[in-house]
Amino acid sequence: MKLRKIFGALLALGALEGCDIKGSCKQDAECPEQQFCHTEVKQCFSSRYSDLKILTLGENAVVGGAPIQIQARLELESGANPVYPPQLNLTVTPASGGTPTTVTLSRTAEGTYSAEWTPPPGEGTYTLQVAHPASWGPTRSVQVTVDRTAPALAVQVPEAQPATPKDGFSYADPMAGSAWVRDQTVTVLVESDSADIDPASPRVVVRGHNGDTDVTDLAVRQVTPCTKTYCGEVDVPLWRPGLEAFRGTFQIELAAKDRVGNERSATGSIPVTRWKWAFDGASGPILSTPAIGEKGTVYFGTSGTNGKVFALNPEGTPKWEAPLGPVSGSPTVGRAPDGTERIYVGAAPATSGGVLFSLNGNTGNTISQCPEAGRNLGWGPILSGTTLFDSTLGPGLPATETAMAFSHRSAVIILGPDVNRCGSLGSFGTMPGSSVLSRGLDVYYSSAYPPDPPFEQFMITALNFTLGTSSAKEGYSVPEPRAPVTSMAFAQTGTETYLLTAEGESSSNSGGIQAFDAERGNNATWNYPSSFSGVAPVRNLALGAGNVLFFGHEVATGSAPLTAIDLFATAPRLSVPNAGSFPGGPVLGAGGALYTASATGPAAGIGEVSAWGSNNLTLRWKLSDSVGRAQATPSLDCARQADGTPAAQSKGVLYVPALDGRLYALVVDSPGLDKNAPWPKYQRDARNTGNSGTPITNCP
Repeated sequence: MKLRKIFGALLALGALEGCDIKGSCKQDAECPEQQFCHTEVKQCFSSRYSDLKILTLGENAVVGGAPIQIQARLELESGANPVYPPQLNLTVTPASGGTPTTVTLSRTAEGTYSAEWTPPPGEGTYTLQVAHPASWGPTRSVQVTVDRTAPALAVQVPEAQPATPKDGFSYADPMAGSAWVRDQTVTVLVESDSADIDPASPRVVVRGHNGDTDVTDLAVRQVTPCTKTYCGEVDVPLWRPGLEAFRGTFQIELAAKDRVGNERSATGSIPVTRWKWAFDGASGPILSTPAIGEKGTVYFGTSGTNGKVFALNPEGTPKWEAPLGPVSGSPTVGRAPDGTERIYVGAAPATSGGVLFSLNGNTGNTISQCPEAGRNLGWGPILSGTTLFDSTLGPGLPATETAMAFSHRSAVIILGPDVNRCGSLGSFGTMPGSSVLSRGLDVYYSSAYPPDPPFEQFMITALNFTLGTSSAKEGYSVPEPRAPVTSMAFAQTGTETYLLTAEGESSSNSGGIQAFDAERGNNATWNYPSSFSGVAPVRNLALGAGNVLFFGHEVATGSAPLTAIDLFATAPRLSVPNAGSFPGGPVLGAGGALYTASATGPAAGIGEVSAWGSNNLTLRWKLSDSVGRAQATPSLDCARQADGTPAAQSKGVLYVPALDGRLYALVVDSPGLDKNAPWPKYQRDARNTGNSGTPITNCP
């Protein structure tokens, strides 16, 4: 304001006198060096610059050790010509004494200057002065504190606390009792005693085991109350990092900065296991494949003289048990008209011999049985799985759920609990663990005569159930397999449907796979290998996408190959030697995994459970130190929420039945069965229906 008043007075004076004033000018060159010629009043004034500002640092700023961009600006007095030097000088002087350092700020625009400054290595207070290169030019100084100390940081991983064994369940991995389970989420605590930590800076990486897939998108949230200056938490879903092993360790790496950018890292370890739980029914070996209900309930039977049928909740608690006697065949999950799950299972009560039961899935109470209670028709134990299909007793009558299974001697048993149907057909026996399949109203089963070795004749029968009666399938010629059949599957190629059979006879050391026309029967259209002689029995198979078959062999000692072969091919696409001994079959899981359970292992009573890549049969992991030997095919389900609905995690649970009477629940990397596989396991689907029309699974 003062300068404007002077300008005004000078203008008026010049107008009155009409003459030059002392100190007047027409250009800057006519003024002393430190002055400028005002463009309007033509008078020399000092100084040309009204201010010099440091733009990027305030007084008493705190900076870290990272380079800083220093910016400054020269501002002109009103009326001054825009004359700027090519550079400004920055001098940094330690408050504690010492030699100053200088940095040149280069002009980046009219009046604006910039340079990168790296704070000195020593901590402390420094004076930063920016100055015009001429001695008469303006200067500006600020006090800056250099802080190179990173904030304190600690990672606290809580120790896993497995539940106390109860009701036949054990939850701790016997070889890694304090490990977290792969399907759990562990909350890791982040702590700091530093007052200047930036609460938005913590970031975390969870390293997969042995270089497997990392997780980098987890967020740390600040929490209160807090016993430290800063507390944060991060939830680590243990199913996400890579784990190509049964047990492993995830490394959690945390980094955080203070408010000036100093960074510190801290690490922690999370031991992880796939062991979820084991259940001991204390009632004999488990000889059959468990069935999975709609909400993940696991149904299975034990084969001791006090054999029982069990229903277990997926989290590892009992639901019910039914003391029905020895169970040899696999249970099947059906559905009552009111939507309640209905469990079909064959047992051998002491007073009745072989009986096919239907049980209430909620309570385990018997709904009906065939034959009725107290009758022993000499059928012997029911050795096969059970197939389910809908049939009707007459024109206009509603279709009702019908179950069919095969006993050891002289009976194919039919049970229709909603219409009090109970009956038997045939006089042949079957092999333990054999399949009974259905396709529409056609039912297929394999049989042997006599029912005990040495066998003389084998056959595959197809029956049609129409209007309450059964008859031989029209146009179907009963084929004769080369050896007893324990497992079957349907395959589709174009418009043709084939029945695939897994065959083998231990006494003659012969085994292999055949394919028969499912509509017409007749002789086999394909055999693998061409000769079964000298080949260990094939007891089970799985059929994947593209009609690729997977199977192993059962051997009394040692290990046999695991094979993948294209349907109708003459040579395998892949074969892994010494993979195990497999009375049960492989299981195809979602995500390209194949699971097997072996009847032999590294020590007495110890079996092996393995995960393979289904596209290349590469071994992903193996458990061979704490699981019993398996006689039957495992079952596979997705992870479940508390209410039984599928969880949103990309993991599942493999249920392995063992000869030691335990059912093992292992967390695997497949969220249920492979829906793209035509026949991913024994009896095809999670419910064990053996029906080609049943959904594979209710998992996502």
